[in-house]
Amino acid sequence: MKIGMSLTSGYSTDRDSQELMKNLIEQVELMAQLGFDSVSLGDHHLTQNHYLQVLPTMSRLTAHSGEMQLLPLFLLPFYNPIVLAEQIATLDVISGGRTRVISGLGHQPEVHVAMETPQRKRVSRFVETFDIMRLLWSRDEVTYTGKHYNINQGVSINPKPVAQPMPMWIAAEAEPAILRTAQKADGWVMSPGWTPDLINERISVYRNALDDCGRSGQQMEIVLRRDAHLADNLNTAQREAQQLYEQGYRGFPPKELSESLIVGGPDECVSYLEKVQDLGVTHVLFRCALDEMESAMQTIRVIGSKVIPRFR
Repeated sequence: MKIGMSLTSGYSTDRDSQELMKNLIEQVELMAQLGFDSVSLGDHHLTQNHYLQVLPTMSRLTAHSGEMQLLPLFLLPFYNPIVLAEQIATLDVISGGRTRVISGLGHQPEVHVAMETPQRKRVSRFVETFDIMRLLWSRDEVTYTGKHYNINQGVSINPKPVAQPMPMWIAAEAEPAILRTAQKADGWVMSPGWTPDLINERISVYRNALDDCGRSGQQMEIVLRRDAHLADNLNTAQREAQQLYEQGYRGFPPKELSESLIVGGPDECVSYLEKVQDLGVTHVLFRCALDEMESAMQTIRVIGSKVIPRFR
């Protein structure tokens, strides 16, 4: 099993934005030292908080990321496929071929309005952008005919990604999106709030869809996102994270909060990972549930020094 982090990019505007960037660099440097497999960043727009945008932030972090895979997530309906394909290809060149793209559909009605990308058309825009980028990364003189994009005269981008083919994963929750993932992508990224029972159920849906597409023999990443707060032992972690249970956490209902949020020491974390690994998960992306710098660094240290070595 591979283990990485999905770092928090959004913070209150009362925080200094330059300090936030400095903190991300320190977190990535520590992850590289401790042998994490990957680092990921999410994608949101027009937020009320500071939100460090994924592409420039990931480009800056690349110099500090060691040998980790870079996993930027992009909400495809908001992007022009040619421009995004060029930019991601350049990121892959900068990183020496370590980039893996996570594509998401997203749900931000106010952003769709502001960007004049109608929400009712987001699925078709997603599909066309995904398909065009894959073509541009692998061949020259690309043409394409779709509802939103028509490329009548062949176009090429250069440089192309170092990684050939460029691995493309899809973050999907609803069953139609999971089926689309099985048809098109090289990996599937799950919701952070799913319970183990739901994970097991949806993995069955995904595997059946792979069978239906004739892709069951291909190597696919099954990626689980998990929010966590870790300490050296269970009691300490529970005491430090008590506020998450008292105040609520990211809208998780009680069952999801108790079964999907990982709070504990190394043993509890390892036990949880072994269970989801048995379900078929191949890659876990942790997110720090307590994202203040000291707490985040503590969770990263515990994972890197006391959890990751038990999966090597």
